[in-house]
Amino acid sequence: MVDLVIVVSIVSSISSIVLAIFAIMFSIRVEQRLKKNFLRLKEVMDNNHDRTKEVLKNMDLEAENIKETVNNSQKELYKTLNEIIKECNISKK
Repeated sequence: MVDLVIVVSIVSSISSIVLAIFAIMFSIRVEQRLKKNFLRLKEVMDNNHDRTKEVLKNMDLEAENIKETVNNSQKELYKTLNEIIKECNISKK
């Protein structure tokens, strides 16, 4: 009877060690996958950040161009209106 208990104990210990080794190996693989996914996500986020900065820079340039165009158009319109007033002898009120 004692021999049976010893054998069961040894088998149980060996199976526990084997299961622990498999659990450690599995956790190492999971950790490697998580690290790989994290690095991939970081790269994607960095690329998106760079693209966003470029888009905002382009929007700022376009906004400046639009402001300049509107300003020039207003100047031309003011000049044209003044010429019309002079040509038609319309007095300013």
